[in-house]
Amino acid sequence: MTVIETASLLHVSETAWGDAAPRAADIHVDLKADRLFSGDAAFENAKELRRLIVALTAQGIPEDAIALQGATLDISAGLFTTSSSVMYRARIRLEDLALLGGAIDAITECKHATLRWIEWDYRGGDVTSALLAECAARALAKARTFAAALGTAIDGIHAVHEEELALTTSIAAMQHDECSRSTMARARSVGSELAGLDLAPTKKVGVCVRVACKISRSNS
Repeated sequence: MTVIETASLLHVSETAWGDAAPRAADIHVDLKADRLFSGDAAFENAKELRRLIVALTAQGIPEDAIALQGATLDISAGLFTTSSSVMYRARIRLEDLALLGGAIDAITECKHATLRWIEWDYRGGDVTSALLAECAARALAKARTFAAALGTAIDGIHAVHEEELALTTSIAAMQHDECSRSTMARARSVGSELAGLDLAPTKKVGVCVRVACKISRSNS
């Protein structure tokens, strides 16, 4: 009979939370126009969209940061005519958040443009990496403490698992909603007044690290 010995494992876990600042933002804008164009033709022929692009580039925002996401036709009489209006939906991608004030300035200069919301991008931040390193170090220290108390020692790492955590409490949801309302209220005011303000809200992020440590067998 063959006997297969499995390693003796000690399982430990650690969690940590931190505040992450967004690294980029998507500004969603509606533009009312009187003619419908599709694709690249809209950027060249829709004068309202062209006016927004000119205003944005004057603020140092590259033209390829503006993307057209769709259009909605307003057919009041049930029939599309030359008097029917068009609502273009555009997205402005800001990789440099220092340009946020200038972008809002440009939007307020266009009388047919409406800022709908700002979508913050928190991916790829340094905070998560730092939290993972912190959790891994604490988990290993905890494992060594447990092993010593049990009269054994850590003999290597068997497996490591990490996951990002999300706030799901109603308090977190209320804080997020309040932050969104505050940001949008400020965004609706004059753009030049916002240029010196920090509109980018921080986000609470958390990680959990689980470590399975191999432990040496007791000599007793």
